[in-house]
Amino acid sequence: MQQIIKQSRRDRIIQTANDLFYRQGYHQTGINQIIAESGVAKATFYSNFKSKDELCVEYLRERDRIDTDATKNMVNNVKDPYERYMSIINGVLEYMKETDFRGCAFGNIAVEITDANNPIRKEVKHHEDRFRSILKDVIQDLKDSGPKYKHINVDQLVDTYHLIVEGAIVASKNYNDTWPIERAVIAIEKLVK
Repeated sequence: MQQIIKQSRRDRIIQTANDLFYRQGYHQTGINQIIAESGVAKATFYSNFKSKDELCVEYLRERDRIDTDATKNMVNNVKDPYERYMSIINGVLEYMKETDFRGCAFGNIAVEITDANNPIRKEVKHHEDRFRSILKDVIQDLKDSGPKYKHINVDQLVDTYHLIVEGAIVASKNYNDTWPIERAVIAIEKLVK
């Protein structure tokens, strides 16, 4: 029973950090605010996390698991290889609307943590690598789907698609509008036409 309560408090801390880091930013969120809003004692916080950085790493791992599972489920629910290819950027468009243009949690954190060797930045890179892995599988499936797509250079297309998505997310956030993602949809369509 004690382990269940402890896990529940840990999860509550991570969930609170998820909300605050994403909404306010990493540097604007203090440990005392996380403790207060999660409703745990300071001792409980420190028995679960040695520091805000350690909490942030756990927050990013949980966010990565959720985002990666959601992306995999989204593409796996689409049978047509071309539609699966397009589902990723279309999903980004919906995500930006749902989050009121707050953008990517990983990109937001990366901007705040400038040291590339910081464990937080390493989690950001792991997330990007997992996203690129999904892209690679989807693009390889498209290439293998028929002669129309045999010309595709999978690695080059993964890089280009990823860069378009990242740029579109930042521009959409900066303009607080969907037009950058809408242009990205067109650009990504043209990459395989």
